Amino acid sequence: MRFIRFAIIISILAAQIACNHTDAQQNQTTSNKTESPKIIAKTFAYPIGKTETSTQAKDKKDDWYNAQDFGENNHLGEDWNKNSGGNTDCGEAVYAAADGTIVYAEHAGSGWGNVIIIEHNLPDGTKVETLYGHLQKILKSSGEVKKREQIGEVGNADGKYFCHLHFELREENSPDWNKVGGGYSSERNGWLDPSDFIDTHR
Repeated sequence: MRFIRFAIIISILAAQIACNHTDAQQNQTTSNKTESPKIIAKTFAYPIGKTETSTQAKDKKDDWYNAQDFGENNHLGEDWNKNSGGNTDCGEAVYAAADGTIVYAEHAGSGWGNVIIIEHNLPDGTKVETLYGHLQKILKSSGEVKKREQIGEVGNADGKYFCHLHFELREENSPDWNKVGGGYSSERNGWLDPSDFIDTHR
C-alpha cells in the first residue's frame, strides 16, 4: 500500500516538473519573439505637387504656393494653394510627407472636413506627426504609408473655403497630438514650421 502511495506521489511530482518545464519553454519562446520593426521616416517631402520639393512663393518655379504661413494670424500650419487660384486645386493629389503610420482618418466636422494624421518615427527615436486637413477625399484610412504615397485629395472643408491643403507638423509635446485641434493658436509650443522642417530633413 505504501509503495502504491509512493508511486502516486512520484507520478504527481513528475507531472508538475514536466508542466513547469513546458511553461518555462513557452515563456522563453514568448520572450524571444521580437516586435515588428517600426517604420522609420528617414526623409521628408512636400505633400503637394509633382515633385518632392516646392517653393513657398507664388512664382513660376512650380504650381503651388503657401497662402498662409505658419504663425501668420496664429496659424498652426501652412495653407497650400495652386497658383491658378480659386478652386482649381480641388481634387489634386495629397501625399504623405514621409514614411509613417496613419493614426487618424475621418471627417472632423465643420471647418475641417476630412482629416488625416500620420505619425512618423525619426531615426533618433523621437516622433513627429503630420496633419492633412480639408480633404475632398480620404484615399487611405489606416496602416503604414510610404513617403509621397497618395493618401487623399485637396478639398474645401465641405464648401467652407476655396480648395487648399491645411498642413501641420507637430512634436510629441503638442497638446493636440493624435487629434485634430483648432488650427489656430497664439501658443505654438508643440508645432513646427512644416516647410522649414521638410527643407532640413530631405
